[in-house]
Amino acid sequence: MKIEHTEILPIIMPKDDPEWRFALGASPEIRGFIIKMTADSGLVGLGYTSGASHMGSSLGGIRAALEEYTELLTSQDPFDTETLFGIMDDTLSGNNEAKAAIDMSLYDLQAKALDLPLYALLGGKVREEIHVIRLLAIKEPLQMATNALRLVEQGYSYIKIKLEGEPIKDLDRVKEIRRAVGDGIHLTVDANQSYTTKVAINTLKGMYQYGIESAEQPVRADDWQGLAAVTRAVDCLVEAHESAGTVEDIFRLVKDRVIDSINLSIVNLGGLRNAKVAAAICKIGNVSCRVQGIGSRILSAASMHFVASTLNISYACEVGEFSRFLNDPAEGLEVDHGKLKVPSLPGIGVSLRS
Repeated sequence: MKIEHTEILPIIMPKDDPEWRFALGASPEIRGFIIKMTADSGLVGLGYTSGASHMGSSLGGIRAALEEYTELLTSQDPFDTETLFGIMDDTLSGNNEAKAAIDMSLYDLQAKALDLPLYALLGGKVREEIHVIRLLAIKEPLQMATNALRLVEQGYSYIKIKLEGEPIKDLDRVKEIRRAVGDGIHLTVDANQSYTTKVAINTLKGMYQYGIESAEQPVRADDWQGLAAVTRAVDCLVEAHESAGTVEDIFRLVKDRVIDSINLSIVNLGGLRNAKVAAAICKIGNVSCRVQGIGSRILSAASMHFVASTLNISYACEVGEFSRFLNDPAEGLEVDHGKLKVPSLPGIGVSLRS
């Protein structure tokens, strides 16, 4: 089997809440690219990626890298993964976001050629489903509490609260949300780098009474010393995301025990092959890990195959945010009572709408 041609399809998905925001910005839509890789057999492999300025990527840069990479794929065997990524690295190094979309499409094509669900190529299925953690955008405390209760009524039991770096108001947000949802709901917080070390420590300690289970990226991504200080000082798990942009970052975070947990992004890491390496590093270093896949159902489905085939995924994952995006070109994946099941069709298990 050979790759016949590869298409780069730009997509724009409006958010159901055009005022959705987090500490580092706001946008009424999410923009990205779908890779549609067609083999001479007629099989099609799908991949997805998007850019995030707070992770150091741009849509223009991703598009340019994709154009460079996809030209190299023509007439290549999609099973020659190591050779293909070696060629891409030699031609244009870095560009993990572009490589992630190609990685997904190659895996999708391989699994379809073998008539197997993707998890079978990634180590087999160790779980059927996982709890989905949903994100709460920054708003006034009572409005966030109302939105949290709405998610609970839809069947979600894990909620991640976005913070903005204002201690008094952030504490009020967590307090009102806990009051609204009750004690049986799992709450985590994500400051997206918006605190200094000392303020992060004091604020998180003030949130203990509301039962938060983890705090994601409380300080700047490059402030590893501050991140380590927060980890040592607070009782809840401290999690890295923006600090964990590469496999090399994850190795250092784990080796130096800077954090307790890592939120792995398949897009930022460059695809499933690198995500498996990152999860293995976490396992060896006894650091928790989970998965973020925010975008099209293509990304969420690929993320679910990773989750299904990785033993040390230890918490609810961000694989259901497609529920708040409109006009997703992909179909075949839906959250059911706060959980997402791994797709069972060949490949990643979703398809483009006709």
